[in-house]
Amino acid sequence: METTHRETPSPLNPVGAKGVGEAGAIPTGALFAQAVEDALAGSGLEICEIPLSPNRLFELIHEAR
Repeated sequence: METTHRETPSPLNPVGAKGVGEAGAIPTGALFAQAVEDALAGSGLEICEIPLSPNRLFELIHEAR
């Protein structure tokens, strides 16, 4: 198997960065939701949405019971 990496910097900004506005560049919400789900492992809780407010988490816990 052979792999290559091609850099194509953006000509529209001084550092050449692009793609920062895409959702995959800011995974904090999803990581937090996954951490909460892992912390409550065994409860049957499945978090499929963010943002995750305290009230929504309370509802999801009660629905999982």
